[in-house]
Amino acid sequence: MECKKFTFKEKLSETRFLDDLDFNEEFKIYVDCPTSGGKSYYILNHLKEREIKAVFVVDTINLAKQLSAQYQIPYYTADHREDFNSSLIITIQHHIPKFESRETVIIDEAHTLVTQIGWKGSTIEEVMTSLEFYKRIIFLSGTPVTSDDNIFKGMQVLKARKEIPDKRELGFVPYKDLAGGIIELCLFARRNNKIPVVSLLDKSTLLPEIIEELKKRGIERIATINSETKVIKKGGQKVEEEDNLIVKDMGAESEGDKIDYLSQLVNECRIDAEVIFTTYTQGYSLLGKNYLLVIAPGKNRHTYVDIVQMMNRFREDTSVTSLILTNATWVKEEDSGIYNFPSIFDFLKDQLTTGAKKRMDELVKITKSTRKLKRQLKLQANEFDQYINVTREIDHQGIAFSAFKKINYTIYEQLHRMNKVLQYYNITLCNSGLESKLVLDCDNEENKENNNDNNKIDHDMKKQETLKAIDLFYKSKQHETTTFMGKEYSHPVLGVKIDKDSLQYTVERTYKELLTLGLQDEEIRELQEQHLHNTKKMNQVIACKKIRHSTDPTLITFRTLLLSEFKVGERLTGDEITERMNKLLVRNRMEKMLHNNAVQYFRLLFHTKEYNNHGRSYEIIETF
Repeated sequence: MECKKFTFKEKLSETRFLDDLDFNEEFKIYVDCPTSGGKSYYILNHLKEREIKAVFVVDTINLAKQLSAQYQIPYYTADHREDFNSSLIITIQHHIPKFESRETVIIDEAHTLVTQIGWKGSTIEEVMTSLEFYKRIIFLSGTPVTSDDNIFKGMQVLKARKEIPDKRELGFVPYKDLAGGIIELCLFARRNNKIPVVSLLDKSTLLPEIIEELKKRGIERIATINSETKVIKKGGQKVEEEDNLIVKDMGAESEGDKIDYLSQLVNECRIDAEVIFTTYTQGYSLLGKNYLLVIAPGKNRHTYVDIVQMMNRFREDTSVTSLILTNATWVKEEDSGIYNFPSIFDFLKDQLTTGAKKRMDELVKITKSTRKLKRQLKLQANEFDQYINVTREIDHQGIAFSAFKKINYTIYEQLHRMNKVLQYYNITLCNSGLESKLVLDCDNEENKENNNDNNKIDHDMKKQETLKAIDLFYKSKQHETTTFMGKEYSHPVLGVKIDKDSLQYTVERTYKELLTLGLQDEEIRELQEQHLHNTKKMNQVIACKKIRHSTDPTLITFRTLLLSEFKVGERLTGDEITERMNKLLVRNRMEKMLHNNAVQYFRLLFHTKEYNNHGRSYEIIETF
């Protein structure tokens, strides 16, 4: 992959690299340039001045509208189609396939093309397929290309950097309670005449509790920045999904008193609130020097890209130290490894790619037909099976996304790793000197009891919904025969159609996985009714069934090792089980398990008796 390096003082336009591109010829380039480097400004003006027919692709509808107003270039969304035939047009990723005839596409925030999360994953796959039809592609991003997917093959990389780069600091803040930490840092910001912008990715009950607590402390003007998925339907069928930015006033008591924060953000790139909460990390800017960013990783922790994106929302003030709430240690004993970015990404990606290629060679030997390969891949018996397609191709997108997830896991283990990754983006992690000890009243014993009661109610409701879905699925499998005009017709008793976006899809998927292992309907249904309401437990059950029943050579070897290692009558502690299980996994070139997972798998694989005298232990009553 050819790489050219440029430097500029203020804006990317100083490099004039677009002058060297012939828009009558085919090309594919990836522009790696920091946020606020002027990528959009340079490219949109260049295309507009030279009347080049192209489509410019951004992340959100609001950003498309914002750029459209700023550069006087039409935009296209599902609700705004009238400018479809304009020579130069701005749109979002979902609509890339509609503009293939233009043959030139520019994709902003190109790093978002590597994802497998929810519906976004299938949308991106459609986008990648469509890109094969474009003759000229310009990828724009502030992070280097990470995938070896075919669409990135043969492209030229342009790495552009400021001569004097913007340097930022991120101060870590230990805390006792996340909600308490957020409250204390909001009050700290207000005392220092700053507007705290709290990046909290969890869309949960935590946010309403914090907002209520802030109101008790005299803070009234509270705004939230969020994204919504807009579903467009035609004839009852879902045909399009779009990301849209929404900004709400959470402080006003009545609709008439609400402030239009969205207009402030879109038109002026500011929000005149006392506190701002955001669950969205890109697609907008906050101009001015009166903000303090607080990153609050909750159940959904920020990726390193999320951290960089959030810090880049504040383009006019790079001198203020942003804050991150975390209890991770700086360095643990005996820590070693490569954590510099992007070398850590390449290291992890190469490991996974090598393993997947080796695994594919094994599968080619034991699966002579496509059907056999398809069945084998359904079992997911090997950790690398998820990266192999039935067409005998490696899923490089999946590999890149897995490497991405592994990095995000490790940066929260030890902060010096986070520091090494962020240094690539000129962000230095430091000790803020602050510490939060506030624990909100919502965590007192009475509320804990109420939360436990609510969790039990939620659990019971989810189980009931799951049982109904399972019952409906098995009824849909039943057929009856009717006679019409002398002919017999067989059809489902209920005529149920499985909606693949619903719980029914999960029932069907787990049914098929267990069916391929040779289990009968009665046994499968019993397992589903016991465990399907608990996703983690169900996945563990399926994994253990694969170990017991799979014909995959890797799992047959692991099964043999298990039976030779664990004997009937043995009584083992959890630590002993974990040590032995991981020893076997390493021998079989499989991934190690954490303590709780190892014990859970052990108990699912073997029939055991539990003892609680002088510490918990398990006696093996029967093997499999």
